[in-house]
Amino acid sequence: MNPVEVLFYSIGAMIGIIALARGYRMELGSTLIILVAIFVLTFFEDEMLGVFNRASDLFFGPRSGDDWMRQLFYMLVFQVVFVVIVFMGYAGRTLEFPGTQAPPPQGTLLTLALGFLNGYLIAGTLWYYLDRFNYPVQQLGLICLPLTTTGQELVQVLPQRVFESPTYWMLPVAALLI
Repeated sequence: MNPVEVLFYSIGAMIGIIALARGYRMELGSTLIILVAIFVLTFFEDEMLGVFNRASDLFFGPRSGDDWMRQLFYMLVFQVVFVVIVFMGYAGRTLEFPGTQAPPPQGTLLTLALGFLNGYLIAGTLWYYLDRFNYPVQQLGLICLPLTTTGQELVQVLPQRVFESPTYWMLPVAALLI
């Protein structure tokens, strides 16, 4: 079993490679969609948890001391909603910013930087929900805990930890739209 940061780096690298194929104009559109997805999930988190609490009471019965199944349910719902929004931002006809592609190496470096930013936002958000709900997949044997020293440091710089207030997520969205 590998530490969770290996998965974090792997997702970031894959998104960076995908960015090279798409170009930075399309990656900017995906960045916008990812930021909006993070904003929506952060802004409506309390309301969503209220609905999920009622739904999980129907599925799992009354709360007990060992609620890892309930935590797994919450984590999966948030992650699936996020992944669906991100997938919609990458699949099919996507939002593309106008302009001409810069020639290499500037265009390639810009594309790679945006790809790694998107990878950080995607992998960081998925990891945030793992951490937010106390790593319920550990019960299934999918993650090694306790976190390594590197993992403990990376948890502090996940996107939702860097900008805790949902309103901060709208500032880069507004900047991209201008």
